[in-house]
Amino acid sequence: MDLKKIFVKIMATLVILVAVTITLFPIYWMILTSIAPGEVVMTYPPKFVPTSLTLEWWSYTLESIRDPLINSLVIAGSTSVISTILGFVAGYGFARFRRPDDNILFWILSIRFMPAIVAIIPYYLLFSSLGLLDTYPAVIIPHLGIGIPFAVWLLRGTIIAIPKELEEAALVDGCTRWQALFRIVFPLALPSFLVTLLFTFIWSWNEFMYALVLTDVRARVLTVAIAGMREAHGLMWGAVSAAAVVATVPTLTIALVLQRQLVSGLAFYRTKG
Repeated sequence: MDLKKIFVKIMATLVILVAVTITLFPIYWMILTSIAPGEVVMTYPPKFVPTSLTLEWWSYTLESIRDPLINSLVIAGSTSVISTILGFVAGYGFARFRRPDDNILFWILSIRFMPAIVAIIPYYLLFSSLGLLDTYPAVIIPHLGIGIPFAVWLLRGTIIAIPKELEEAALVDGCTRWQALFRIVFPLALPSFLVTLLFTFIWSWNEFMYALVLTDVRARVLTVAIAGMREAHGLMWGAVSAAAVVATVPTLTIALVLQRQLVSGLAFYRTKG
């Protein structure tokens, strides 16, 4: 039995190591490509441990993506905060004041699955007539149209799981409905609130279609800037990799800072699912 347990542990460890290697290798290759000279990147067979390194891609990338990076932070941050706050309030309304079988919930969620190409022309014509093309609102508003339904659906389930008796006790003690919402319900729903905030931020951060069509120079975001890193022979793989490394930093930072709350929120969704 002891030998069998040792064998099982060894095999489990090997499987985990293989899975971790497969998962982390694209990140390693991305970082390696961003610091390897161009002739090394394009060699075949590829060199997994290059003998020479360079920072020319990073110097070019940091200079060219400064404004798109700021634009992405503003747009994704605004979208995630507004979507999550409005989704929390609306989810509370659906959880407490509407029937569980209300069909409007399905229609709200269905907006989340609408392809961006369906609405891109109406949005373009609308913002063109209003003079809002190549501005923050031109991207934030379409993102809210998808982020808010997603937040409503997630946070409604969280609020349903919170006992009504807690709010009723607060109302009896003299709290208003809004005070009960933000003093009683919000602290209990905070882990799920932060999970929703992170998900909406990631979606807005990675969105490409709306940003490509509705912006040009002033409000260009990071995804569009990365796609435009080209030269005569194709993509500038070193610059693209360096920009991709930069693009992963905000989401990883948020996830690490909010790690405890995110684990609690994801565990809640799993148990309720």
